[in-house]
Amino acid sequence: MAEQPFSMQSKKFPGGLVLELNGDLSKAAEAKLLAGLEQESELGQGIRFLALDLTKVDYINSGGMAVLIRFARMGSKAGVHTFAWGVTPHYEKLFRMVGLTEYMMIYPNEFAVMQRIEALEL
Repeated sequence: MAEQPFSMQSKKFPGGLVLELNGDLSKAAEAKLLAGLEQESELGQGIRFLALDLTKVDYINSGGMAVLIRFARMGSKAGVHTFAWGVTPHYEKLFRMVGLTEYMMIYPNEFAVMQRIEALEL
């Protein structure tokens, strides 16, 4: 199976940012992912919520898992709540095993994430 190239799109919503991830998540994706986050100088100020859409991510290797952990920990240090949806049961189990869920909440879909964010803002 050939590796699917990684790409990312971002879209803002009031108080937050959604990152739509596509392709295989590996160590090679780290530079793009971190560059996308660093572009957002409002992180921790105007941006208090970060949501990762993983519905188009088919494969995450150990390097990709390390990138997600680093990414979520960076957000946590900046006071940002990190969420994800589109996580397969297999990867959800791995996320729990490696402790990623201590920094990133997993929800079944975008609607559930946005409802949780609305509840946090009250």
